[in-house]
Amino acid sequence: MNYDPKQTRLLIVDDTLQNIQVLGTILREQHYQLNVAQDGQKALDMVAKVLPDLILLDVMMPEMDGYEACRRLKADPTTAHIPVIFLTAKTETEDVVKGFELGAIDYVTKPFNSTELLKRVETHLELSLLRSSLAEQVEEKTQQLLQAQKMESMGQLAAGIAHEVNTPMQYINNNSDFLQQAFAEIDDVLNKTVAVCTQAEDGQVDDAMLRTAREALEEADLEYVQGEAIKSIDKIQEGVRRVVEIVAGMRELAHSGNRKKSSADLNHLIHSATNVCRNEWKYVSDLALELDDDLPAITCLPSEISQCIVNLVVNAGHAIADATPSGDDKGLITVKTKLEEETVEIRISDTGGGIPAEVQPKIFEFLFTTKEFGRGTGQGLSLVQRVICDHHGGEISFQTEAGKGTTFTIVIPIAQQEPDAE
Repeated sequence: MNYDPKQTRLLIVDDTLQNIQVLGTILREQHYQLNVAQDGQKALDMVAKVLPDLILLDVMMPEMDGYEACRRLKADPTTAHIPVIFLTAKTETEDVVKGFELGAIDYVTKPFNSTELLKRVETHLELSLLRSSLAEQVEEKTQQLLQAQKMESMGQLAAGIAHEVNTPMQYINNNSDFLQQAFAEIDDVLNKTVAVCTQAEDGQVDDAMLRTAREALEEADLEYVQGEAIKSIDKIQEGVRRVVEIVAGMRELAHSGNRKKSSADLNHLIHSATNVCRNEWKYVSDLALELDDDLPAITCLPSEISQCIVNLVVNAGHAIADATPSGDDKGLITVKTKLEEETVEIRISDTGGGIPAEVQPKIFEFLFTTKEFGRGTGQGLSLVQRVICDHHGGEISFQTEAGKGTTFTIVIPIAQQEPDAE
């Protein structure tokens, strides 16, 4: 066996004390840790305190029978993964099928055959361990894909990001050149003015020097320089802010994260993400941000949410570009946030051509893409779905209309549990 019975906890649920004693004897000899309950409600209370690795559940019990207990266990995300084996004297097909439909993985008939019972328990514990291991491997590979997709996005956006950084840097450079020239002229005026003042202190002023100082003052046009210098400083500060925004967005997008959820300003993440991918949409579309100022901080994986926003906004830009190949008319991408009772909603809409009906069932499938080579890998939407649904317990859906465009809607709970160890 790949598991240690001494470290494995089983829950026996049966209203008959004799059955509990028989099962306890058989299982205790194999060194399993045991808990017992004599009705469905007590079983649920027990599971809430101590999560067992497997549950042996009697079908016929007063108050709450095994079927209802199983239904509730499988409806709760924290207990849905626990294997349930029904204990039953009922072997009619419809009863067995009902158990499987409710989520049970097997059944053992009464009276118990100890060899059969132990083998079924052993088999399903090993299968559960295998499923858990596979789930961890899938999540590990997903994280690797997510990070690779981030790096791919950064690579695809690199030229645009360089251009976006170059533009404010050009502002900074041009205005710095102006200030350098202006201050050189001011320095000349100041030097000549100081010379005149020095002569005046000595009780004499050379007319030629005074004339030279006045000419320098007129040539410098200090009133103009003063006004333009203030504008230049403002433009330099604006350029610096723009570069800082782009760099911050790049850092948030590229950061691998430590898989620990933290409190984040969703509106800020959207600003940063749309800044990073601006070059992907600005030539074909305008961007409208309608962000709810009352939005609270949300508990999330900020880097992953940023990646989702980038993917969806870039896709929106591509959809608009495909719908208007001539580029004559700009489209519109709208990003909205809205606070609901316990969730926040993000809507990303475009005025592209819509998603074809035959493609719609496949858009969240891994590696599915309608884009030409080099423009999409088919990882984007599938990873967005996994990040939103699996990592944040949220939902993602879309509405689309041919010739009108598409809206993706993301719903994320405001407060969340930490992700399972991965």
